[in-house]
Amino acid sequence: MTLDKRARTALALLLVAALALVGWLDYLTGPWLSFALLYVAPVLAAAWWLGRAPTVTAGLTASVAWFFAEAWNRRSEPTRDLLWNGGSRLVMLIAMGLMVVRIRADRERLYAANAQLAGLLDSAQRLARTDPLTGLPNRRAFLERLTDELARSKRSGGPLCVAYLDVDNFKRLNDRKGHAEGDEFLTGVAQAIRDTVRSSDVAARLGGDEFAVLFIDAKPGTTEALAQRLLQRIRGMGDRYPDLDLGVSIGMAHFDASPADAEEILQRADAAMYQAKSAGKHRFSLWAADARKPVLQV
Repeated sequence: MTLDKRARTALALLLVAALALVGWLDYLTGPWLSFALLYVAPVLAAAWWLGRAPTVTAGLTASVAWFFAEAWNRRSEPTRDLLWNGGSRLVMLIAMGLMVVRIRADRERLYAANAQLAGLLDSAQRLARTDPLTGLPNRRAFLERLTDELARSKRSGGPLCVAYLDVDNFKRLNDRKGHAEGDEFLTGVAQAIRDTVRSSDVAARLGGDEFAVLFIDAKPGTTEALAQRLLQRIRGMGDRYPDLDLGVSIGMAHFDASPADAEEILQRADAAMYQAKSAGKHRFSLWAADARKPVLQV
């Protein structure tokens, strides 16, 4: 914890007052009771909370108070012995205090380095799970979330639904307009998906011109309506290139009872998407859990 200026000033005055009180008590009790710990504690407190300069000041104050208390109670001892003892204590107190200052500084640097490292690791993990072009989760992140949702669905018995999207005739766009134009279109597709699905759903770019959506607790009628809206939205984007016939084919897999694993879900949705493409593209196909093959929705 870092103290503000007012708190630092108040603590410094308190430590000086404490050292003066310790010196006075040391003088009153005489040479038979040791107050060494009470001299050291305020110096270490200054070192931990206030820094180098206040530590030196506290060490000097403690040494002076200690010297005068001892000098008064041991007036028979030679002055040079008293000065030697006082000087030795001064060096000891300041050395101890500066050592604590160094320990505190090293501790703060270590905490800062750990925080920076944690931030870098967190950023690296986000980058490893995020598609750099669209900002959507990548295939790895999507499969992890799908696996978690599959486990939750098995526990609760709830439905599970995944859509697989593939941009139609995307290669034509890259070949004729260039990859920059293709990247812009993919970014638009990603935004269209974000705008169309619900905030609770999970959209991802699986790679190339392929996208996926995990619908959370969605009924078939709701997800089919969202798929149709996506078809229209992306078809409208493709109207900017009338000679390229751009659009999207969507395959959806819906399960009332959870399948064995996440890959099976994607495979079913992928198969439904390929049926939509084979039927002429710009279509939606649904593979329900109890169906042997996808059902085409024109």
